[in-house]
Amino acid sequence: MIKVLNCITGQHSITLVVLAAVVCAFGCFTALSLLTRARDEKAGTVNWRWLIASSAVAGATIWSTHFVAMLAYQPSLQLGYEIGLTALSIAIAMVMTLVGFTIVIVLRSPMVGGAVFGAAIGSMHFTGMLALQAPATRSWDPAYAHASLIIGAVAGAVALRVFARSSGWRGVLNGTSLMCVAIAGLHFTAMSALTLIPDPTVEVSGTVMQPQWLATAVAAVMGMIVVLGLVAAVIDHKLAVRAIDEANRLRAHVVELEATKRELQATAENLTKALDAAAAASQAKSQFLATMSHELRTPLNAIIGFSELVKGELFGPLGDARYKGYINDVHRSGKHLLALVNDVLDFSKIDAGHLTLQDDQIDIRETLATSLRMVAGQADGNGVTIEQEIAHDLPNLRADERRVRQILLNLLSNAVKFTPRGGIVRLIAFVDEQELVVQVADTGIGMAKEDIPRALERFGQLDSDLNRKYEGTGLGLPLTKKLAELHGGRLDIESELCVGTKVTVAFPAERLIEQSAAA
Repeated sequence: MIKVLNCITGQHSITLVVLAAVVCAFGCFTALSLLTRARDEKAGTVNWRWLIASSAVAGATIWSTHFVAMLAYQPSLQLGYEIGLTALSIAIAMVMTLVGFTIVIVLRSPMVGGAVFGAAIGSMHFTGMLALQAPATRSWDPAYAHASLIIGAVAGAVALRVFARSSGWRGVLNGTSLMCVAIAGLHFTAMSALTLIPDPTVEVSGTVMQPQWLATAVAAVMGMIVVLGLVAAVIDHKLAVRAIDEANRLRAHVVELEATKRELQATAENLTKALDAAAAASQAKSQFLATMSHELRTPLNAIIGFSELVKGELFGPLGDARYKGYINDVHRSGKHLLALVNDVLDFSKIDAGHLTLQDDQIDIRETLATSLRMVAGQADGNGVTIEQEIAHDLPNLRADERRVRQILLNLLSNAVKFTPRGGIVRLIAFVDEQELVVQVADTGIGMAKEDIPRALERFGQLDSDLNRKYEGTGLGLPLTKKLAELHGGRLDIESELCVGTKVTVAFPAERLIEQSAAA
């Protein structure tokens, strides 16, 4: 240690030694600052531009520190520097530093990478010493030479380990201090190992660079380090500003999202309350209809029954002819109101899931014939002809006979009602692709294609005028569709305005019972 201190104070210009220390500290700090940008921890990627830039700065720092210290070296001899080896020394420093930094960043092995960095310092130093030209012979102390290499490797490994394990400026400053120890420690320990013995017989060979030109080269390299440092500072500032702007934007976005979240929570609470209220209202409606069912039907049945007695003049003539017209109106209105009540109650049961089918094996041909007989009077009164095309080999059907008859009566009565006098209503039944298909086609007023969905809505009256020609509640088709679907079937409508309508109801194959199986 004493020999190293004597070497520094006795054989070097202290001013230039201090300058070498400043160059070393500034260069190491710049290199490590660039190296922090070389790895994106969040993305897990390596930015090779920053990695190469930091390696170039670190290699140039090693080289500059060495040759500034060599300019500070003041033996009693005229010194020069061989240009080729001088250039090779800076290339060695940069390339080996790149290898070491790559091991640190890519392989995440800071101790190994730091040792390689220490080897870069040693390789550069001894290559630079080979470039030294002087009329003297060299004598090396092996102990100091080996010690210098150990100092460089150990201090370099510790420097990059401390840098890798720390974060922020603290890691950069601690790493810078230890890198300076590695560079300066190796250089001055290795210089202490060297003794130049004047020998006029030694010839200086090759192209020699004079100290003043070496100083110019060092200044140029330092200029590169300063420029890279300034560029890094400017970029770092822009990135910091961008990060602040992004943080503010994200903060505003988070505030907006939180406000939206609160609004959605409030909306969800309101919807929950509304759904609870709707469920309570639906329950109350179902309860009301169930309670009022008997109360509504009993007086209506009485009205219809007594009006039929009066209408038939069972106990004698009515007297004034106008009474007969009035009683017909009462009877017709009572039946209409009872049908409406029955449809509303059926829909209420379907909505509540309480309408269950009473499945039984039914003779569909007989059900079709019964339905035709029930609408025959209405058809005769309207002057409408009913035709039938019913296949003779229809299978029996597993279904609720009452609901199937309700489907057929709704379709037939609708067809008769909307068919002008002289028109035709056709009932068709056949088996197609294992489905039992029942069709009711008419030559009535029909409807436009875009009006079909509205006709299938509850209370969907296409003619909404108060003085509309055709009476009805608008529940027949929707209820028929629901009853068909309860049987696993489907209902389709084809219609053309002023041409007619065809309604198709299909029952699925699993509800068909072959005659042989039935027997």
